[in-house]
Amino acid sequence: MYRKVTATVVTFAFTTVPAMAQLPTTAPPTRGSTAGNYIQLMQDYAYDIFIFLGLALATLAFFAVSRNVIGAYGEVQDGKGTWGQLGMNFGAGVLLLVFVVFLLTEAAAIL
Repeated sequence: MYRKVTATVVTFAFTTVPAMAQLPTTAPPTRGSTAGNYIQLMQDYAYDIFIFLGLALATLAFFAVSRNVIGAYGEVQDGKGTWGQLGMNFGAGVLLLVFVVFLLTEAAAIL
């Protein structure tokens, strides 16, 4: 039993060494890499994560506005809505998206 465990450990040790030697280097954050300052490095990576989450939020807002406008167009085609309501939905959606982009731009400047 002891020989099997030892053989297994030695086998795994020798087979994983080349795999660890070939690991890729990580991409530096968008604010640039820091030499040895790991706290600043983590802050820069957190900045990138928050920017990505903001872009994901803007994408979700775009999909919500698109869904609403397509639904309003379907109501116009069914005779339940008017073209004016479709225009109002579209205008309100555009204003909402402009406001979301403005807020994300301000948040990126604050971060």
